[in-house]
Amino acid sequence: MNRTHQVHWQRPAPSQLFTPAVTTILALSTLGFICTLFLTDFTGNWLALNPQRVLRGPLWQLVTYPFVCACPWTFIFTMMTILFLGSAVEREWRTKSFVALWCVVSIVCGLLWTVVSLLMGQPFMGTSAAACSYGIIAVFGLLFRGTPMLMLVATVEAQVMAMILIGLGVILSLAAPITLIWVFGAAVGYAYVKWLWHRNTSHAKVSGSHASGSSYKPGSFVDVD
Repeated sequence: MNRTHQVHWQRPAPSQLFTPAVTTILALSTLGFICTLFLTDFTGNWLALNPQRVLRGPLWQLVTYPFVCACPWTFIFTMMTILFLGSAVEREWRTKSFVALWCVVSIVCGLLWTVVSLLMGQPFMGTSAAACSYGIIAVFGLLFRGTPMLMLVATVEAQVMAMILIGLGVILSLAAPITLIWVFGAAVGYAYVKWLWHRNTSHAKVSGSHASGSSYKPGSFVDVD
């Protein structure tokens, strides 16, 4: 097995939480939340994920639906996740890689939501950044695995915290089973990162850089085996 690059968690200063992509996402999500309250028709027709319309033209809904949310509790959960965990992932990977992760999870889960909705014959409207949040949770657990994290009153390792949050997401989704697609964002994020690592490892072997003992470069995706 190849040597892994261990990422260490350091408690960030408050100013470090507001990384470029995270700050932009928080701003757009807040604006989208306000629009959802006061411009319902606009957000429902143009920004939210409409399974009956998205495949007929407005493909942008696959990347805009995370910024639309009508549930205050979902909005708070996703924003807290993006701020505290998302900023850590962005600091480690840099903005471009973080945005790529966000878009992959958003599009894959959006397409899955569309297919399931159409197969069920139900016009389920897709909203919220829950899928992207669960993708971030899974990636955070991989990156900072083995790192002690304070969760409520107990200290657990980062990967255990991620599994607990994902498990809670599954339980909460049982009331509306289609929302399990958002929790599936964790699997999408996990698979995406593993694919990236194997791709980068293969490239390193071909280029000969594997001989140095590690294919890690600052700001790039890391070995998460």
